[in-house]
Amino acid sequence: MTIKKNIHVILLWGAITNTGSAQIKLHITTGFTSPVSDFYSSVLVEADRRMSDVSISFEVLPAERSLVLVDEGVNDAECCRAPEVLIKEYKNLIPIDVSFFSVRFSVFSKNKDISIKSFENLKPYSIGTVKGWKLAVIKLKEVEPAETHVVTTPAQLFKMLDQDRVDYGVVGYLSGLKVISQFKFDSIHAIQPPLIEKPLFLILNKKHKNLIPRFNQVFNEMKTDGTIDRLYKDVVDSL
Repeated sequence: MTIKKNIHVILLWGAITNTGSAQIKLHITTGFTSPVSDFYSSVLVEADRRMSDVSISFEVLPAERSLVLVDEGVNDAECCRAPEVLIKEYKNLIPIDVSFFSVRFSVFSKNKDISIKSFENLKPYSIGTVKGWKLAVIKLKEVEPAETHVVTTPAQLFKMLDQDRVDYGVVGYLSGLKVISQFKFDSIHAIQPPLIEKPLFLILNKKHKNLIPRFNQVFNEMKTDGTIDRLYKDVVDSL
């Protein structure tokens, strides 16, 4: 399957895969950027194919806006988040039970030999992260680094790193590698190990809670038959 790049518009997959048969139309959004959004795209295309009565469209939005529109019921689901960080703020969201992706938040720096093993190690420094990426934003608020800069996109963050305007950036591992490759930030490196590795879940607006067993089943099938691993490898190999 060819991975779709830089998805910023609605992809009307249902019109192609389930013409005339789909009864349930879901508009699913994500706050993740490429390449994670590319992986989500390919997984949801396959889920659409396997659920004959469900038609899925997909759109990349700013991270915070993606959540708000699903909570308001304008859109139907968000792919994919850690449920425990959303419960207090968003009252109309409900997760499915099966995760097909674990996010890795890593520190990125020009100093590839630095040792950063926890968020607490970031306290003396100027740190940047991306708005709407709840896990990283919440952890940095708890630690209270010397300076915290929350920007709109990973590209903005890496430009600040490149210009020495922040000491370290905290961002999704795959997204960071993508920005480094795309903008040729060859002096910036991911520090190992990642600060967080957390399973994420498809989040539905509660009006669609009856679909939870359907998504649980289809994602379990895709994990068991190796489809998830194959689609993830496709994305990693494209970097």
